[in-house]
Amino acid sequence: MQARVVLESAVITLAAARVSKAGLQRVEEALNAMREEHIRGGKPVDADRRFHLSIAEMAGNSVLVDMVGTLFDGRHGAIASRMSGGQETLGTWQTAMAEHESIYRALEARNPQAAAAAMCSHLLASHGRWISEPAEHVAKRADAA
Repeated sequence: MQARVVLESAVITLAAARVSKAGLQRVEEALNAMREEHIRGGKPVDADRRFHLSIAEMAGNSVLVDMVGTLFDGRHGAIASRMSGGQETLGTWQTAMAEHESIYRALEARNPQAAAAAMCSHLLASHGRWISEPAEHVAKRADAA
């Protein structure tokens, strides 16, 4: 997750500088797919992956897209899931989607600093949920970042 924070914070800064209507639409479609899967009671991991990859695609560098995908898959793979102290619930997915909304709004505003801050905050919070870290510890780490 540390690697994801570093990489995706940089990637989204590039993406925010290169926002296109088509790129924003792909990010929004992934976010909508997450909402739909959540409403059905499922875990929207595939749409979550598309969300992060769509942002990386806007950065315009295929190597970065591959790296984001590899790191995402490592976090959601079978071995990592068994190591996780946390559980994905409808509530944790609701929180993640709210964080994704903030990321989307920063991209839509073409604000690289806000986008990077929103991504960093999301990934740190996601890590905290994954290891079942108390929310106040996640907030302290986000403030320090």
